[in-house]
Amino acid sequence: MTQKHKGFKSIRTQLVVTIGLFLLVLLTICSVFILRNVSSKFGAVSRNYLQEMASYYSESTKSIIAHEYVTCAALKTAIEQIENVPPAERRDYVNAVLKQALIDNETFVDTWVVYEPNALDGLDDVYANTENHDDTGRFIPYWTKVGSTIECSPLTDYENGFWYVNPLHSPTGILIDPNPYEIGGKIVWVCGVAFPIFDKNKTPIGVIGLDMSLDTLSSLLKQVKVYDTGYLSLISDSGLMAVDYNPENEGKIFDEFKNGLFGAGKKSLEPFSMQRDEDGKTLKYYQPFTVEDASQVWFLGLNVKESEISAAANEIFAIVALTFLVTAAVILLILFFIIQGVVKEMNKGVSAMQNIAQGDGDLTVRMNVKTDNELGKMYNFFNLTIEKIQDSIRQVKDSAENLSEQGNTLGDSMNDTAASANEITANIDSVNKQVQQQGRNVHEAKDALSSINNSVNELVENIQSQSSSVVESSSAIEQMVANIRSVTGILEKNGETIKSLENSSEQGKLSINSSVEAVKKIQEQSGTLLEASKIIQSIASQTNMLAMNAAIEAAHAGESGKGFSVVADEIRKLAEDSNKQGKNITNNLKVVLASVAEVSDSSVKLQNQFNEIYDLTQAVARQELTIMNAMHEQSEGGEQILEAIKQIQEVTAGVKGSSNSMEDATQAANVKMDNLMRLTEEITSSMEEMSIGIESINKSINAVNDMTHKNTQSIESLGEAVSKFKV
Repeated sequence: MTQKHKGFKSIRTQLVVTIGLFLLVLLTICSVFILRNVSSKFGAVSRNYLQEMASYYSESTKSIIAHEYVTCAALKTAIEQIENVPPAERRDYVNAVLKQALIDNETFVDTWVVYEPNALDGLDDVYANTENHDDTGRFIPYWTKVGSTIECSPLTDYENGFWYVNPLHSPTGILIDPNPYEIGGKIVWVCGVAFPIFDKNKTPIGVIGLDMSLDTLSSLLKQVKVYDTGYLSLISDSGLMAVDYNPENEGKIFDEFKNGLFGAGKKSLEPFSMQRDEDGKTLKYYQPFTVEDASQVWFLGLNVKESEISAAANEIFAIVALTFLVTAAVILLILFFIIQGVVKEMNKGVSAMQNIAQGDGDLTVRMNVKTDNELGKMYNFFNLTIEKIQDSIRQVKDSAENLSEQGNTLGDSMNDTAASANEITANIDSVNKQVQQQGRNVHEAKDALSSINNSVNELVENIQSQSSSVVESSSAIEQMVANIRSVTGILEKNGETIKSLENSSEQGKLSINSSVEAVKKIQEQSGTLLEASKIIQSIASQTNMLAMNAAIEAAHAGESGKGFSVVADEIRKLAEDSNKQGKNITNNLKVVLASVAEVSDSSVKLQNQFNEIYDLTQAVARQELTIMNAMHEQSEGGEQILEAIKQIQEVTAGVKGSSNSMEDATQAANVKMDNLMRLTEEITSSMEEMSIGIESINKSINAVNDMTHKNTQSIESLGEAVSKFKV
């Protein structure tokens, strides 16, 4: 083992490393716990600081804008009392109110008012195209202040301007987004407020507005520093950047305003924050606020780098970490010197133990005890232990000599015992082989007897099956004979029925022949009637011609022929009726002739079918006679078969009785063979157990013999080992 590894495994190194690591872990856990609590508390303090700052400056901003808002509301109230002023003086009154507002407030840069046409005093026509009016006479004064100079001019672009249209239709005043305003050649950002003016019926009749410079508010917000480089910003309701540390951003729409957080902030008026990368991670904290009863929501923003927020926490972390490291180093140094003194004393005991283990085994050595601490007690117990070991080794030396002599005697006895046990084992093996051979012979006899028993059982089953089949065959043949007799009776009855059918067919055949002859006679007579009908039609036609001629002659006779004309008309009608009836008779006779022809055809077909039926009846009668003769012969044969089956049944019963006796004898022999087999197996099992037992005894004797030899060797080795110690 190298010196490096020895040094690492020394108790001094192990104690220093173990205690040092434990101390380092403990200090690390403590530092992490402290720093987490400090960080948590510091974070809470930072959040409270940002909230308080945002709340304070939002209230300050709100109060500055509220002053403008309240002033404009007061101007609105003053102007709405104009009903008490004569119409001719109302415009001067309004101008005086607006001008005085600029005089009283240094931060106000302009005031203005716009009235609806003729809504102020009804005198717009009088003031058309005059100063501070438009060409219709509407009152539109716009008062501005530059330094100490206050001037008035007419407003422009007011019809569609949001700063006029929006407040005109608003129930309260509104905050107008900041916009640039030129004062004395210098661009100044102003914040506007506008209110609707109502008449006594609460109808809006105009708008009054007031603009305030953002310089005061901008100076207030820009002089504030959040931590080292953080700053404040002000965003209007529409997202316009009103105040920012960078003047170039003022007047522009804030890029992040479309973020949903601003929309939620407008509804809840709760502060919110977001993180952005602007020269490092920057925390943006926004406080929404409203002014008086205006619906517009503005946002005061705190913009600070997160590194500045956590700078103090990081400084505390560094101080705590350094403190813990220095503490750990001092404690480890102190531990090293303490452990060094303890190890020095322990090395004395190590040297003594090394002398006993690796030197001459001197058990007479003793430690010099100087102190009463744990090491002194350990060395005292060490001396006592060595004394006990010295006494034990001395006794072991004496016992080892006696054990050596007894071991030699025991070895000789075990050799004789092992030889006898081996001889007994050989005899038991021989007997066991003979018993196993007998068992195999018994098994073979039992298998042969089992085969005979199975054959007898199969014979009995076959005889039983044959007996059952004979009984079933006898019953089937008896049933067949009964069925043949029943069929023979039915055939005899069918013969009588066929004879009746034959007589009826013959009579039907004669009747059909008579019907055919009658139909032929009807057909001939119908032809004669058809000729008669034609003759009647011819007579009617000739009579009709005669009637026409008579009518013509009666017409020629004049008055003397009127009576004859009447007779001629009646004859003509009678002829026409006869002609019609003749035609009807002809048509009916044709229909009758067609029907008679069909009946004649059907009668002929029926006659042919009756002839076929008669022929088939004759054939059936002949076949039925043949079947009946065959059934008589079958009945006689069935009775003979039935007699033979009865004889077979008697013989089968005798064989069945003999097979049952054979089966009983076989089963008795099988029981005796099972008993013999069981006894053989028991003897075999006993011999196997004896063989196993003697083998176990033999193994034990051999093992004891081996142990005896080994014990002798161990006693010799023990004597040699004990002789190494000096007692």
